[in-house]
Amino acid sequence: MQYVLSVILFFCMISNSHALDIGVVDLNRALNESEEGMRSKNLLESRGRQKQQEFKVEEEELMQIAEDLRNNPLLTPKAKQEKEQELQNRQRILREKARQFEQELRLEERKLTEAIFKDLKAAIRTVSQRNEYDLVLEKNAAQVILYMKEETTDLTQKIIDYYNSLKHQNSE
Repeated sequence: MQYVLSVILFFCMISNSHALDIGVVDLNRALNESEEGMRSKNLLESRGRQKQQEFKVEEEELMQIAEDLRNNPLLTPKAKQEKEQELQNRQRILREKARQFEQELRLEERKLTEAIFKDLKAAIRTVSQRNEYDLVLEKNAAQVILYMKEETTDLTQKIIDYYNSLKHQNSE
């Protein structure tokens, strides 16, 4: 925050002779609306749904075992205790699998997001230089600034379009 204000003040002091061209980019929107971002999101959601189905089948199986255990009057107390212990162990294992999968999914999401952000930052640099912007801020950081003499231009859609065009060029 302090750094952003310092940079803005610096640009204001050295460029009294002309108005600053300041742009803003909503990085979250660019990430979510870029083709690569949507593809990554769909991939992660698909993997999540698939794994959820697997967990649901296992969960239903455990529910059936629990139901059989409750409704079986022929089990001896020792056999019933062993079955209950087995059921608890399987439930614990299922919870651990689910937790581990969520962790793996978050890690994969972070890796995909970091790669896209890296490419988006390069796209922002190129578009900003081509359009001769003096300063480009992340939109959410720009909202911290309560007043600015100069107007800002939202470059988000230009960045998304340019980024998508780069990805199309690279895939050809």
